[in-house]
Amino acid sequence: MNIAKAMDGKNLAGSIETAIRALSAVSDMSYINSVPSIAQGNAKTHAIGLGQMNLHGYLARERVYYGSEEGLDFTNIYFYTVVFHALRASNLLAIEKNETFEGFADSKYASGEFFDKYTDQEWVPATERVRELFTGIDIPTQDDWRALKASIMEHGIYNQNLQAVPPTGSISYINNSTSSIHPVAAKIEIRKEGKIGRVYYPAPYLTNDNLEYYQDAYEIGYEKVIDTYAVATQHVDQGLSLTLFFKDTATTRDINKAQIYAWRKGIKTLYYIRLRQMALEGTEVEGCVSCAL
Repeated sequence: MNIAKAMDGKNLAGSIETAIRALSAVSDMSYINSVPSIAQGNAKTHAIGLGQMNLHGYLARERVYYGSEEGLDFTNIYFYTVVFHALRASNLLAIEKNETFEGFADSKYASGEFFDKYTDQEWVPATERVRELFTGIDIPTQDDWRALKASIMEHGIYNQNLQAVPPTGSISYINNSTSSIHPVAAKIEIRKEGKIGRVYYPAPYLTNDNLEYYQDAYEIGYEKVIDTYAVATQHVDQGLSLTLFFKDTATTRDINKAQIYAWRKGIKTLYYIRLRQMALEGTEVEGCVSCAL
């Protein structure tokens, strides 16, 4: 999902339900009998992975710094809202199809244990800015969770797995989005695209007025990236592709410190580790960002 577009639409519930239904339909219609083990797994689990992109683009457009208190607050409440509506959509599918994923009866959904963290405490925006951003969007309440818990314990859910946050590298460019939920790699990214040659990708919504909100991943540092993924992780049942960015002066000790920090924050897995190069091979571009802008 494009976070900016989803927020602009003011109908997160409808957008998420549509996405879950679409992904489930692809799973149901996939003909993969040439690989029997995969076909069997797909038929038993109906596993899907709803992803997200354009977090940094949205935050910068709304003049919120990535990894700030407000940035983390938004990420937390956004993913909190997503998991509720994803489960609700899967519950509706289970009712309509009279079918759950295999093994549901032995899951924490069936026992109700999964819902404790949502029914035992109130999840609301902690900052005024995030309350403003969610104006007109319903944030699930504890009573909403209790009602959903009762329905799921009675009828089940259709999909064993619902969410996964991929890198969205290529598709984010054609959607005018920042990749995944990590910061931009550069305010204006220069890529070498096959026979086309050098291609320039300005960050979405970038203007002279909001330039300061587009600190790139190398400037921001690993702590704020990991903090952002950590608040999202608590609402995502599968993995999140977390890329760490370092300047080329980084040592193995720096990388090890980041890995330990990620582990302490409850990060499930790490993806790539990228080092900033002075110039992308094949582009011979070494100009400063301000000159490029």
